[in-house]
Amino acid sequence: MNRIKGLVYGVISSSTFGLIPLFALPVIQKGVGVDSVMFYRFGISALLLGVWLLIRRRDLRLTLQELGVLIGLGLFYSLTALLLTTSYLYIPSGIATTIHFLYPVVVTLVMILFFKDKVSLALSIAIAMAISGVYLLSYSGSEETVSLKGLMLVLTTVITYAFYIVGVNKSNVSKMDGLKLTFYVLFIGTIVFGLNLLIKSQSLELAPDMDTWIHLFLLALIPTLVSDFTLVLAVQHVGSTTTAVLGCMEPMMAVAMGVFVFKEDLSIWQLIGMAIILLAVSIVILASGKERMPVIENN
Repeated sequence: MNRIKGLVYGVISSSTFGLIPLFALPVIQKGVGVDSVMFYRFGISALLLGVWLLIRRRDLRLTLQELGVLIGLGLFYSLTALLLTTSYLYIPSGIATTIHFLYPVVVTLVMILFFKDKVSLALSIAIAMAISGVYLLSYSGSEETVSLKGLMLVLTTVITYAFYIVGVNKSNVSKMDGLKLTFYVLFIGTIVFGLNLLIKSQSLELAPDMDTWIHLFLLALIPTLVSDFTLVLAVQHVGSTTTAVLGCMEPMMAVAMGVFVFKEDLSIWQLIGMAIILLAVSIVILASGKERMPVIENN
């Protein structure tokens, strides 16, 4: 039952993360800069969760070792978001998404090389299928120039996000309450994006109307707070590799939002990509039923 919960958490995490365009694009279209959007996204989510934890009187104390690890995790998570967003300025978003989704391979290699994990044949096949599916989702059929700077930015996110997922699973905070861990990751991310504004000598741009504030609130709540919290729970319940593969639901959800909300075209290759991704997720779910691993209960 706990493994099933972990799989559900993984699907919820990647699916809600794929909703970022639904809430972020209307804000950007209203003239709010990307750097300000990122600060609001992490800042509002950290504030919401912090207030909830205080109301529930949760213990937020940390040891120095835990603080050091959480700072590292927060940096990895926020840098992934910042660098991936920045890479869109230099290379097509479809190419960036495809390259970024190499992170399950890095997660798998790290778990095998450093933690002696054994990856089943079924899971290996699912990884290959998931990457193929994401490629088809992002395939445009046109030849586009890929800048070296954009390529380096998105390749860096492959490493930072893989290290974040492995860190949540294998560091000394792996058994920490999921809400507490999520709060510190988001809080540190807020600091990172605040410093980013200062370094660039940019002022925080205000939302022009209530509709934009609502979109910022939903951006902070659903594809940030909910997504990261369920990601932490998924890693704690089913491990890094399985959670990474389930992340393929993220680009599929983003494409679905583009089609149904923003009226974008859906090609036959994208339909095939969706089918492959759903099959890959099905393989992960079926294969996980044959595995056993310790789980973490979160209240």
